[in-house]
Amino acid sequence: MQTERPLVQLDPLKELVAAVAAGTDNSPTEGASAGNGTTSSTAQAAASSDLFSVISAYDIPPWWYDPGKKMFIHPFDKAEILSSAEAKAALFRQRYDLIKQRVMRNENFMPISFSDQEKDRFYKLSSIDSLQGRDGEHFLLFGMLSQLEEGKLFLEDKAGSIELDFSEMKSKHASVNGLFTESCFVLVDGYVEDAVFMVEEIGLPPPETKGRTRSAFPNVNFFGGNPSLRTESQLRAIEVSNDNGMIVLSDVWLDQQDTMDALRTLFEGFSHSTPPIAFIFIGDFSSKPFVAGSGDTAKYRDNMTALGQLIGSFPDIARKSHFIFVPGINDPWGQGALPKPPLAEFFTKRLASRLSKVTFATNPCHIKYCTHEIVVFREDLLKRIRRNSVLPPTESTEIAKHLVRTVIDQGHLCPLPQRIRPIYWAYDHSMRVYPIPDVLILADRFDSYSINYEGAQCINPGSFSAGDFSFFMYYPVSRTAQYSKIPRRQ
Repeated sequence: MQTERPLVQLDPLKELVAAVAAGTDNSPTEGASAGNGTTSSTAQAAASSDLFSVISAYDIPPWWYDPGKKMFIHPFDKAEILSSAEAKAALFRQRYDLIKQRVMRNENFMPISFSDQEKDRFYKLSSIDSLQGRDGEHFLLFGMLSQLEEGKLFLEDKAGSIELDFSEMKSKHASVNGLFTESCFVLVDGYVEDAVFMVEEIGLPPPETKGRTRSAFPNVNFFGGNPSLRTESQLRAIEVSNDNGMIVLSDVWLDQQDTMDALRTLFEGFSHSTPPIAFIFIGDFSSKPFVAGSGDTAKYRDNMTALGQLIGSFPDIARKSHFIFVPGINDPWGQGALPKPPLAEFFTKRLASRLSKVTFATNPCHIKYCTHEIVVFREDLLKRIRRNSVLPPTESTEIAKHLVRTVIDQGHLCPLPQRIRPIYWAYDHSMRVYPIPDVLILADRFDSYSINYEGAQCINPGSFSAGDFSFFMYYPVSRTAQYSKIPRRQ
């Protein structure tokens, strides 16, 4: 039997950490991008870009799953905002293929090669076109919910569509785990009666752990960004040496004095200790929706400048922490579709000049820190999904858990119809939640929560300015999120 070697060799790693600290002024994020992706120092950026990086939604690799080759391929070199109509059709085909390949690898589904004696132990998916003339038989189907006729819900797959009837499921009071809307991909169990599928049970596709996805496709960079030159054990050692946490705030209304006072209190609290790894500021950054061509333009820029002056009054934080700004729904500019572009340099130039490491990111965006993969998305998602749900969820489960489960099981940040929440067709891949990230930040005006689901720490910091100045602090080493709030001044 081979002698077990320790996962971490301390002496070499101490030297590495010391070297990294010396080259980055005791911060593993020194030299990261400043402004809208520009670099403050090429040498420093090269030393730290594999430790902390922010990946734009427009730079996430467009991997498509090819069911014939059973592998992921690149459909095009560069996606375009103004894409062809074919991209819209491909959008839903890709969601279908991506989830189905995940379902078919699940241990509960039947491989074709199994013997007849073992078939009863596994689920078998049937295609909709195979149901013709088989009334009364039970089937398990996979497909997308859609409303092809007014007031009627259908299930669609690549072979066809069939009307769904939920009366039997409702009479049995079957549980509904998740939030189901049109364009959701689901598994339905039931039987056919007069060309209508009588649903007895409905469920979301089973999720797949990050480790299992990685082992199935080890050479596919789903997340984006450049791979690190360091080993995983080296990256973990760097995480341990700098576990100062990341601050996550949403709805930071810079046009309100109470907000600026609360931010000053927040920075003062960290000014006498080691600064956090990062501050993730998520919009909206104004209490009122931005209106182009009005006086809002100058006010918005001045508010950003004031924030820069505030942070600049804490030199240690301004120099060592990384600042990420993710625009909200009502921030400029964007055309109402996702992903939303970063805040324009016109608004942020003065703010950026005060900070050593700042990135103005897209919504959504990806953040890579050592071994951590973090997805950030700002949307009032729970309200939109509940408003468009076709089935009421089981009341015994917290609604936030239903939402988290829906997003991760769908493998998509916004599983709503295009007419409800438009997405640029060629950039739908940037909305994927696949593989499952280490941290999923779903910034929403709903109450704050922190839920661990399938290995992902799912966080909603809530509304900082509209609420009680609450925020979350995430600690990478322990993979835990701590709720905090700043007392309002009397």
